[in-house]
Order: sequence, then structure tokens, then C-alpha cells
Amino acid sequence: MVENMRSELFFLKQFGFNDTLLQEIFLLGINPIEIIFNNGYQLYAEFENKFTSRDRDLAENYYNYKEFKSDLFKKDDFLKDSKSKIYFKYDVNEMTELMPEKIMPLFMYSKGDSTLLEANKKRVAIVGTRHPSPKAIAITRKLTRKFVEDQYIVVSGLAEGIDTISHETAIDYNGKTIAVLPTNFKNIYPKKNQELAQKILDEGLLITSIGPQESTYKSSFLVRNQYLANISDIVVVTETNLKSGTMNTIRNASEASKKILFVDQEDELINNKIYEFGGEMLSD
Repeated sequence: MVENMRSELFFLKQFGFNDTLLQEIFLLGINPIEIIFNNGYQLYAEFENKFTSRDRDLAENYYNYKEFKSDLFKKDDFLKDSKSKIYFKYDVNEMTELMPEKIMPLFMYSKGDSTLLEANKKRVAIVGTRHPSPKAIAITRKLTRKFVEDQYIVVSGLAEGIDTISHETAIDYNGKTIAVLPTNFKNIYPKKNQELAQKILDEGLLITSIGPQESTYKSSFLVRNQYLANISDIVVVTETNLKSGTMNTIRNASEASKKILFVDQEDELINNKIYEFGGEMLSD
């Protein structure tokens, strides 16, 4: 195995090379620099279709990569922060213990108290609409407080609405909370939750699959829901629409065989859809 392979793959990914290519290089245990920048892939027929047009453009100038790597190492706040942690897909760590290999990206990242990911900790995801009703807000606060009292770590997605209420209530009652982000740590979304993200860092944890030099796409929000469901033992839904990000989280929780609890949506179609995913309605 090439020395410092993980570190090199991290920088190559931040430079823009795709996950599929980098995973293939790691699994074959070959030197990524020689393969990528010295046309070494021509020696391995299986690499030919792993290079996208973007990869080929990036591979044309090794000097640009060296400059990028040096600047990132010296200047990026994430790499200099003692609270930062990088999780590699093929290592045994807190993240890979929770995340199935088929959905784990090559790298994931955290800032804060990484012990909150330990297998012996209880985690509940409390999620819902970005535009909650007053009733849903009250129920979310009540349920979050109850789970905090029962020593659960509250997981949510830092979105507006139910997610924000879940995080804030956990903090208000001295609980621990994890925010799963669809962005990197420099570009908190929504911007109005930047202060909340900082509060979470004080005692909790931020995690993401988006590296310090990577961009967020529409698909990043759906992928975030997948990670959120998989690191949680229970997913609790207080209010949702039939077609929504929350329903996507419910689907992911079902596929991961997680316990799904939900508040009566007072809509037969929505309730039945959640039942289809194995949901259990909470009583008063």
C-alpha cells in the first residue's frame, strides 16, 4: 500500500477528482500521483472509463495540484482546527461503524464532539417541514425535551422549521445534538442558522460529506437525509408533506431498518404513506 495514500486521496478529492476513480485507485493499492498525472492509467484498462472529462482536464497539470495542496494545507481552517476530524471509508472508525459501506462516501468530516457518534450512544433524529404549524412546533419541543431527558442525542439537519426547533430545544435543555449538513463547514445553510451551528459546536457535533473545497448541489440535500437516518436509532416525524425532504428521510430510515415514529398528520394519505415505510403513530 502506498504511504500516505489516504492523505493524498483527500487532497485529490478536494482538487476535484471523482470518488469512483479515487476508490478504485485505493482498492488496487497503486500510487495515485503516477496513475493520474503521468498517464499511468493507460497501463490499467479498467481506469479508462473511471476518468471523467473533468478528471482528464485536472490531470494535465501536476504543478497546479501541488500548489493547490500546499495552499490548502497551510490556509484551510478545517485542517487547522483541533475539533476537526476526517473519516475514511475503508478505515474502522465511529462513522464507518454506523454507515453502511454502500452509502459511505470516500470521506466524511466532523467538527465538535465526535464521541457523540460512538455506537453505545442513543441517537434520535427529529425532523419535519420547514414551515411548521404552531401545533407541530409545540409537539416538536415537547418530544425533543422528552428524548433529551431520556439521554438521547438529538440529530437533525439544521434546516429551517422543525430541524431548527429540534436543535434549539436540545440545547435549551442541556442536551447533546448533532447537525448533519448538506454543505461544508464554511458555507452553513441556511445562513440564518450560522449562529445556531456555532452553538451546536460548543457541546455537540456538525458532520458532512462535503469537504472544505467541495460544492453543494441539489442532490447534497437528499444525500444528507440518508446520512441523518443511518446515524440515528430512531427517526421521529412531527409534521411533513407527502412529497418532501422529510418523506425522503423516512424512506431512508425504512431502508436502513430504523424505528420510525410519527405524529398523526391529520391527513390519511400522508399517514398511510408513512405506515407503508413501517412507521408507528405516536399516541397523545
